[in-house]
Amino acid sequence: MKPYLAAVLLLAASALAGPAMSDAGILEIDPRPAEPTAATSVSVLRFVVYYPHFPPYIYTEPPQNQVIGIIPDLLAPLFEQLQIKTEYVLDNRSGAEQRLYKGDVDAMMLNPAWAKHPDKLLFSDGIIPYNDYLFASSKQQLPLQTDKLQGTKICTREYYVYPQLEPLFNSDTLLRIDSSSQEAQLRMVFNNRCDLVYMNDLIARWLVQHNFSDRSLYRSGMYVGKAALTIALHPRWQALLPQLNNFIKQQQQSGETERIISRYVR
Repeated sequence: MKPYLAAVLLLAASALAGPAMSDAGILEIDPRPAEPTAATSVSVLRFVVYYPHFPPYIYTEPPQNQVIGIIPDLLAPLFEQLQIKTEYVLDNRSGAEQRLYKGDVDAMMLNPAWAKHPDKLLFSDGIIPYNDYLFASSKQQLPLQTDKLQGTKICTREYYVYPQLEPLFNSDTLLRIDSSSQEAQLRMVFNNRCDLVYMNDLIARWLVQHNFSDRSLYRSGMYVGKAALTIALHPRWQALLPQLNNFIKQQQQSGETERIISRYVR
């Protein structure tokens, strides 16, 4: 069995109460494109869950490893309406992107700016706008001027591209220190292994709320990165894209997107 298939979680988008798994909790995925069957007319969409996780957007919750998060909650009504069953596949960020190009998986959370070959994928409209900020563990460590940043160590997420900071990394003004997850980023800045952390504001708030409730983060107004969360699809899902974009717009206009976010982040 291929290593990346060793942990696969099955969950119908219309049944979020718990994951449907084999007795062993392992599924061998057929790499061929999933097609509707005549008997059921149900398509299967293999959606990547990042490991380490990507809370509050999409992650697993012990003890049953149920897939939860803003994105599963938001998309469940659409997939139920279109009779699409979602198979959630645990994979790392870099490996998942390569498997998306090959068609071994069908969808993942990915911004075009992060992709190595964005021309080979389809991208949804922005689902949730967000800002990336420099955070410090104390007010005294917040940078006030660019010329004071020389040699500053920044905790970053491995494989991530940060357009606002790349020129500073390339000139060695900032020193990039990669970590395996956003939780590890915060742990490093709280343990003084780096000076600042650069992170999505919503993720930072969720992590402090759930994992670092006894600590505080202080946000800088310098080098704010503005983007939106998007879904990348394999090109065989071209027919789904306009329906997905219309649904995203409807959920935003109705206020449902904000209501779902508020269930996860105060």
